[in-house]
Amino acid sequence: GDRELGRQFRDWCLRTYGDSAKTKTVTRSKYQRIAEVLQGGSGSGGGSGGGEKGKFQFWVRSKGFRLGNGTREATKMGQVVVYVPVKTGTGADGLSEPEGISLKRVAVVEDFFDIIYSMHVESSSEPGKAPKHAGQKKTYRAIAETYAFLPREAVTRFLMSCTECQKRMHFNSNGLEPKESEPPSSLVSGIIDYNMPLTSTYLKQMKLRVMNSQEQ
Repeated sequence: GDRELGRQFRDWCLRTYGDSAKTKTVTRSKYQRIAEVLQGGSGSGGGSGGGEKGKFQFWVRSKGFRLGNGTREATKMGQVVVYVPVKTGTGADGLSEPEGISLKRVAVVEDFFDIIYSMHVESSSEPGKAPKHAGQKKTYRAIAETYAFLPREAVTRFLMSCTECQKRMHFNSNGLEPKESEPPSSLVSGIIDYNMPLTSTYLKQMKLRVMNSQEQ
């Protein structure tokens, strides 16, 4: 279940957020290039010409990326951790909290599944009790507290393919509970706008659309 979901989700992430996609995301190779620039290198990654190289270095500096120490394990393994300053505390009205800058870890496209999964599934402290699955807002908030460059769309996509959450929402095309191993129907994922917040009203509307399209 989880392994297959992970494979499909990673494939989707690379198709959607890979180096060829013009998205504001960071793949493993781009992450290494950022780290290289921060360590005083060119960040060319053995590719692009001078103009591209200069542009990339400018982008790295303009975003304010910096290197930091992550976990002790990561430091031991010689892995560098790239952080980026993110504005925090401004509410929609810009008044609710004092503005500040907080350093967030840069999320790597290839790690999106592991990051989202770890924030979404909370292991229960009681032995034998099933792990809890957090909702969309809670999952995204937990991710945003630690990471930058992980789009909300990816979180929504993940939750729509999480079989446990599918069962809880009874959200499948027949209006019946899906079986354990049954992934959400491709029809469902085909019509959902992943940039929309997942409210129960939105899901009900989607369900009606699925049922209508099947009757036609």
